[in-house]
Amino acid sequence: MATIGEEIVVWASGRPPWQQTALCDIAAGREVDEAALDVLVAQVKAGKGGGEILTEEEIPIAGSGAARIELVSVTELKNVNALVTAQDLSFGVAGLTVVYGDNGSGKSGYARLIKSAVGSLHSEPVHGDVFGPHPEGPQQAQINYRSSGEERPSTLWPNGVTAELGAVSFYDEACGEAYLRKESELGYRPSALGLLDGLISLCDRVAVRLDAELSDNAARVKPLPTPPEDSPAAAFLATLSGKTGAEDVEAACALEDGAEAELASLREEEARLIATDPRKEKSRLLGLATHARALGDRVAALSEALDEEAVAAAVGRRDGLAVAREAAHLASIASFDGEPLPGIGGEAWQRLWATARRYSEEVAYPGREFPATTEAHCLLCQQPLGAEAAERLQHFDAFVADDTARQVREAEVVLKNSVDLLKVLANPPAQLHESRAALAARDEDLDGVLGSWLVAAEARRLALLAVLGSEPAEDLPPLGESPRDQLGALAEEADAEAATVDQEHFDANLAALVARRRDIEGRQALVTGRDNIENEIERLGEREAIQTARRQADTSGITRKNTELTERHVGAEADDRFARETDRLNLERIHLRRSGGHKGKVRHRPALLTPTVEKPVEDILSEGEQTALGLAGYFTEAYFDTSRSTLVLDDPVSSLDHIRRGAVARRLTEFAADRQVIVFTHDLEFVVALSAEALAQGIEFTERSIQRRGDRAPGVCVDGHPWKAKDVGRRFEELERLLAEIKRERSNWSQERYDEQCAAWAGKLSETWERLLHLEIAQPLFDPSTSQVHPKMLRVIARITAEDDQQFQASYARVSEWALRHDKSPSRNYVAPEPEALAAELVGIREFLKRIKGYQR
Repeated sequence: MATIGEEIVVWASGRPPWQQTALCDIAAGREVDEAALDVLVAQVKAGKGGGEILTEEEIPIAGSGAARIELVSVTELKNVNALVTAQDLSFGVAGLTVVYGDNGSGKSGYARLIKSAVGSLHSEPVHGDVFGPHPEGPQQAQINYRSSGEERPSTLWPNGVTAELGAVSFYDEACGEAYLRKESELGYRPSALGLLDGLISLCDRVAVRLDAELSDNAARVKPLPTPPEDSPAAAFLATLSGKTGAEDVEAACALEDGAEAELASLREEEARLIATDPRKEKSRLLGLATHARALGDRVAALSEALDEEAVAAAVGRRDGLAVAREAAHLASIASFDGEPLPGIGGEAWQRLWATARRYSEEVAYPGREFPATTEAHCLLCQQPLGAEAAERLQHFDAFVADDTARQVREAEVVLKNSVDLLKVLANPPAQLHESRAALAARDEDLDGVLGSWLVAAEARRLALLAVLGSEPAEDLPPLGESPRDQLGALAEEADAEAATVDQEHFDANLAALVARRRDIEGRQALVTGRDNIENEIERLGEREAIQTARRQADTSGITRKNTELTERHVGAEADDRFARETDRLNLERIHLRRSGGHKGKVRHRPALLTPTVEKPVEDILSEGEQTALGLAGYFTEAYFDTSRSTLVLDDPVSSLDHIRRGAVARRLTEFAADRQVIVFTHDLEFVVALSAEALAQGIEFTERSIQRRGDRAPGVCVDGHPWKAKDVGRRFEELERLLAEIKRERSNWSQERYDEQCAAWAGKLSETWERLLHLEIAQPLFDPSTSQVHPKMLRVIARITAEDDQQFQASYARVSEWALRHDKSPSRNYVAPEPEALAAELVGIREFLKRIKGYQR
C-alpha cells in the first residue's frame, strides 16, 4: 500500500496550480500574512499563480504543533451557584490533581464552571446563586492557564473565555451519555495530513475574502425592470449574465413603429376576451350576424319604400285619388243638384255617411240592412223618418254604391297605406341602436356608411310624405347606394367565425394576443431600465469571475481526500486503540462505527459488533457498562490528542464496580505521566485508588479539597485532602508533618495542649493501622463492595509471622491508649508519651507495611 505521503503527492498534482504552490509553502512552514493573502486572492481571481510541485521529501513527519494547554487555577468567583467568593482552586501543573469534596460541598459547581469554558461533548448552564439577593445578576470567574508552558493572562468567564481553552478536554456522566448517543470526532491528525488541514485553512481564508467581495458586489445591485411574466423580456432578464453582449441588449429593447397604438388595441381586446368565454364568444358572433341582418332588413325596407319605383307608385296613387275624387264630384253634382244642402257626395259628406253607417249597423239598428228607413229615426237628429227622408236616404245609399264613389274609397285606402308605411318607417325597431353598437364595435367604417345612408333615407321619407300631400315630386332628395350587400356579407362572415369558435381556438387566440401584449410591454420596460440592465451585466461579469475563484477555494474536495486518507491510515489505529481501552474496562463486542468526516476529521460512534438485530448500545448495555463505554471513548480520543492538553473529569466512576474503578484509576494515572489530569470526585475509595496508582507509577499527586464553610456555605478551597480521603502512604506523610509540628511547638504549648496534640496524633496513627489492615491485607483477599475473593492473596496472611502479629498488637494497643478514645484512669496518673516514642511507633508501622508489601510480591 502506498504511504500517506505518496498519496498526497499524487493527489496534489491534480489540484489548481495556486493550491500546489500553497501546499509547498505549508510544507516549508511559510506563513501567508494578510498582504500575501491579498496577492493570492488577486491571483486566484485572475487564474494565475502556481508553478511549484510538491514532493514527498517536503512533507513534514514531525508531530503536532498544537499548543499544550494546562489549567493553573480558578479564582475570583462571583455569583457562581452558591459558591463562596474569595477562594482560589489551584491545580498541580504536572501529574494528577485529585479534587475531593463531599456531596453538597461545591465540588460540582467548580466542575460545571470549568466544563462551560473548555472542550466538552455536553454543555449545561451555570446558574447564579438562586438563594442569593441577585440570582440573575452578573457572573464572573478568572481561569488562569498555561500555553506550551508559558503563563497566559487570566481569561474572564463567562464572556471573555479564550478559544485556547477548547484544547482542554472535560468528561462527566453527561459527556459519557453524549458519547454513546451522538457522533464525535477523533482529533488525531497525522502530521502529513496537516498539509491538507493547512490547505483547508488557507482556502477558508481565501473564501472569506471572496465572500466579502461577493457581498460588496451584491450590494451594487440596482433594481431591474419588471416585465410581464413569460414575456421575451422576462426571459432575457432571467438569462442575463456577464457574457450578455450590447447587441443582445439592443435586440431585446427593439420596438416597432406604432407599438403604443397596437398595445392599446391589444389591451382592449384582451379585456373583452377575458370577460367572456368560447360559448359567449360564439353567442356574440351569432348575435353580430343577427344584428347585421336586422340592419340589412331595415335598409331593405327603406329601399323598397323609397326607391324610384316606389316613389313613382306612391305619386301615381296620389294622382289617381285626385282623378277619382274629381269624377265622384262631377257625379254628385248631377245626382244631388236639387238637394237642399251643398257638398252632397263630397269627401266630407262621404266620411259623415260612413260614420252614420257604422253607427246604424253597430248601435242603432244592428241586424238591419243600412239604411233602415221603416219605423226608424234619423241617425243624426233622432226624429222619426218620413217618406221623403226615407227616399232621400235610399237615394244617398245608391250614390255611395255607385262605381265613382267606390273608386275614390279604394284610391284613398291605397294612398293611406302608402302614407302609413312611410310613417311607420319613421320609428325604427327597438334593437336598432343595439345593432348599430355591435356593428360599430366590429366595423366602424361600415357603421359610418350605414349612418349616412339612413340620414339620406330619412330625408327622402319626409320629402315623400310631403309629396303625397301637396309638394311636387321633383323636390325629393337622392337615396344613394344601399349598404345592404355589405351588411349581408358581414352577417355571413360572423356566422363563419362563430362556426369555428371552440375552446382550443379561443385559447390560442387569447394566448397569441397576450403574448404579443407582453412582448410590447416587456420591451417598453427594458427600454425604461436600460441603464440598470447594462450596469447589471457589468456587475454580473465581475461576480462570475469571483464565483469562479470561489469555487476553487471550496474545501469539499480537500475534505473528502482528508477523510479518505484518515479512514485508511488512521481508522485502523483508532479501532485498535478503542479495542484496547474497552478491553481494559472489561467491555466486549463493541467497536467504533465511522460515519463520515468534517474538515478531514473522522466522525464515529460506538456500536455493537455483529449483532443479530441492530440496536443502539445504550439500549443493550447495563448502566455500569455504559459508564465504562463512555470512558473508553473518552480515553481513545485523549490518547490521540497530540497536544497533550489537560484532561478534566468529574466523578467518572459512578456505577462502576471495583475492578473497573481500579482500571480507570490506573489509566488516568498513565495519562498523567505526560499531561495534566484533574479529577473531581466524592468517592473516597477512588481517591485512595488514584493515590495508590500515582505512588506506584511515580506520578506527582496533588491533593485539593472543596468543603463547606462553618455556616454550611459550599465552595471553600483547601490545599490537601481531608484525613479520611488519604491512603496509608499519604497518612504517613501527614503523621510526619504533625510530629514535626509537635516537636517544634512543644515548648510553646501547655501540658494540656501537648497532651491533646499527642492524643490526636495517636488517634490518627491508630486509624492508619486500621486502614493498612483493610487496604493491604483484608481487601486484597476479599472485596466486600463486590463480594469477590482473590485466593492468590491468601499467601499474604500465611506469611504473616508471630513477630508481625506481636508488633501490630503492641503498637495498636499503645496508640489506642494514647488516643482520645477512653477516659484515662485517675489511679494510673496517665502521662503523654515523648515525641521520640511517637516517632518510634511511626517507624514501626512503616517497617510493618514494607514487610507486608514484600509478602504480596
